[in-house]
Amino acid sequence: MKNLEELEKKYAELGREIEALKSEYKYPIYCLSKSNGLVIKFLSLDEGVVVKQDSIWNVGDKTDCWDLHTDTDFWQKLDVCPDTGFYDGQLVWAWDEDVTHTRILKFYNAKDTSTYHYDGDRDGGIYDNYEPYEDNWPEWALEAFKTLKK
Repeated sequence: MKNLEELEKKYAELGREIEALKSEYKYPIYCLSKSNGLVIKFLSLDEGVVVKQDSIWNVGDKTDCWDLHTDTDFWQKLDVCPDTGFYDGQLVWAWDEDVTHTRILKFYNAKDTSTYHYDGDRDGGIYDNYEPYEDNWPEWALEAFKTLKK
């Protein structure tokens, strides 16, 4: 009986600790997997949606059993632009107001609120409009993402 009471007490304590941890973070949080290059948009400690795929997971896949985003051995937290909500290195459509028939697919530079240059440097262009690319990334983009000069 004493063991059951001790377990219930520990369970309640863990529940309080989990709730405290949840309130410490402002979601969404974007993290890059150090092992496979996935980018996850975390909605809680272990729940999230894939926003950059790998060979197994596709953009839009959701689960509530990811490794905790606080695990720095597995995840690298990505910078997020406070104005746009885009994470650093996110694939976006970019265009200017006066260009009505063209959209350019670029990597977003969250630190400088611009885009990456064509060679992966941070000194890319600034555009009037950005929209997220919301599909599985083309192969060239998956490879180029690895070489961005972050």
